[in-house]
Amino acid sequence: MKVDDFWVHVPANAPVPLTVLVSLHGMGGNGQDQIESVRSLADSRGWGIVAPTFGYGDWRDPAQLCVEDPANATRIAKFLDRLPDVVGRSVKRQVLVYGFSRGGQTANRFALAYPERVAGAALASSGTYTLPLASMGEGDTATRLVFPYGVADFPDLFGKPFDSQQFTTIPFWIGVGANDVNPAEVPHQWDPYIGAQRVQRAEEFTSWLQRSGMRVQLDVFTSGGHGETAETRAAALGFLSGLNRS
Repeated sequence: MKVDDFWVHVPANAPVPLTVLVSLHGMGGNGQDQIESVRSLADSRGWGIVAPTFGYGDWRDPAQLCVEDPANATRIAKFLDRLPDVVGRSVKRQVLVYGFSRGGQTANRFALAYPERVAGAALASSGTYTLPLASMGEGDTATRLVFPYGVADFPDLFGKPFDSQQFTTIPFWIGVGANDVNPAEVPHQWDPYIGAQRVQRAEEFTSWLQRSGMRVQLDVFTSGGHGETAETRAAALGFLSGLNRS
């Protein structure tokens, strides 16, 4: 079914309360196709799926992201609040989140903004990441990290500060193709924080999460470039299904 800009699927064997996978498409995608891409994997686990269609703008422009991603994260949270009425059954408050490429970036930022709503997150082939940090460095040389690089200005964007304690409870899966290393395919405003290409950025983001004491798994697919494959989806949802939190 489609409600506003959100596609929703509930399998016939879904237990109550419903476990929900929020599945986020990349550039040029849509919610309906995103549901179809993960449907068999989700159905086998009895998960419902929520997949919005977002008209992403220029993901290379930090100013665009400062407008677009807080709005999209808030739209997801508000729709999840409505979901029990939409599907006519009780729904677990914490959801699983999976996103590919631009969708992975949205998943990252949703987990930062609404960590209390996330049981686990899987990010595949993201071009940029927002770090769970308000600053980098020490003393007079410290750099304040505002969105979309960090979380220093969350009170202005979301009306509440970043909840680091809740965020660090979220298990993360990070996936990237080993050949996804072309620096020309990513914006370089993020280079000082997470490196200059997707594999390096996945490794750096994983390291930041690990240093925060979080559970995180990095999968580098040896034959992969920048593309969403059945192997990627199976690894991501396999990780989420093993969390015993959903």
